[in-house]
Amino acid sequence: MIGEKNQSVEKNKSEIKDLVETAELLLTTRGDYQKMLDVIALRALKASGADRVCLIMKNERDELKIESGLPKDAHGIGQKITIDIGETFLRRIIKREESIVLVTNPYEDPRVAYMRGLVRTYGISSILFLPLFFEDEPIGILVFDRIGSERFSREALEKIKLLGRLASTAIGMELKRQKDRQKILTDEKLRTLGEHSSRIAHIIRNSLTIIGGFSGRLLKYLLKESRSGESKIDSRLLDTLWGTAKIIDGETKKLEGIVNHILTFMSFKKPVMEKHNINKFLKDELTLSPANGIKTRLKLDKQLDRLNMIFDRKMLSICLHDLIRNAIEASATRIIIKSKLKPRQKEVIISIINDGKRISPEIMKDLFSPFVTTKMDGNGLGLANVQSIVKSHGGDISVTSDVLTEFKIILPLHKTFGSKNNGESENSL
Repeated sequence: MIGEKNQSVEKNKSEIKDLVETAELLLTTRGDYQKMLDVIALRALKASGADRVCLIMKNERDELKIESGLPKDAHGIGQKITIDIGETFLRRIIKREESIVLVTNPYEDPRVAYMRGLVRTYGISSILFLPLFFEDEPIGILVFDRIGSERFSREALEKIKLLGRLASTAIGMELKRQKDRQKILTDEKLRTLGEHSSRIAHIIRNSLTIIGGFSGRLLKYLLKESRSGESKIDSRLLDTLWGTAKIIDGETKKLEGIVNHILTFMSFKKPVMEKHNINKFLKDELTLSPANGIKTRLKLDKQLDRLNMIFDRKMLSICLHDLIRNAIEASATRIIIKSKLKPRQKEVIISIINDGKRISPEIMKDLFSPFVTTKMDGNGLGLANVQSIVKSHGGDISVTSDVLTEFKIILPLHKTFGSKNNGESENSL
């Protein structure tokens, strides 16, 4: 009896020691994302007793990719997961938020039919899928293979779960740090760009005012000459001069409009924060939106019916209508607008989803940068302005574009107001 107790204590000590070692190793990889993933794969192999392990991660474009694995030459590291190699099944795993999915007969199981070649080649007898989550959001999947007659023991399953929680936290925190670093760099770049652009815009506007003044006076003179019966200018030359002056005047006004847009964007006003219900706001705005006959659907979180938030209604309206206009210009045939309460993160997510033309990866990386546009007559300030508005509310905006394009506006719940029978009372989530 005492011997069994001692064995149990020693076993627990060994498990704790392994976890501490893993945590210490992960701390040394801070700032080196790839090294962190490789360490997780190595420790996962050791903890699970598996023969093969790979780490599939979800990136910012919502793609699933094999990012690390052991043995190193047996996993196609860097390969994107597609429909042909199990994408549907893997996405189902991370959406269901199951703790573990164990396949004990991989050669016959239709869920992993895409792996039959590997199962036959390596003699894989069981496969274990462990979804990884950080702050309730899926970030990836650890996949473990056993070869031969060996199965995953109950002890191995417990170790895998513990390692999964540790790996999820480490990866999630590192991704958050990367995002924060990128945000600081982007904000600094935009601030510098704003200062230079504002100065240049003022110089250009002054020159345009002079050009516009001359073209206006020239048009008045030519109009006077054309109405005069005694003009010394040949009628054909007069027509040519009139046409040229009209073009100069029109293009000058167009440029003045662009410069004014830039100056308005640069002199961004702070939001006027007031109390509103986000679901009611979305319903109201959708009735005003120029959807151009496109099928538009609302999918609203009922929890938000009972809560009011603080935001600038006019500014958020600009964001919503700009994103709907973008969908229309991308030839969308349907638009879905969703609201979602995330109590643990203390945030609300507004999603604008459309089935229009896919945004290319080249454009995606600079999508919210000022002056980036694919439109012939665009000024590239629409989405930059949307991002500025969202950030001025302490929020963030992201986009994914594959089969569908989804813009996600994330707004913090600094303060909310819950309705009661006898009036409204302030609540913090």
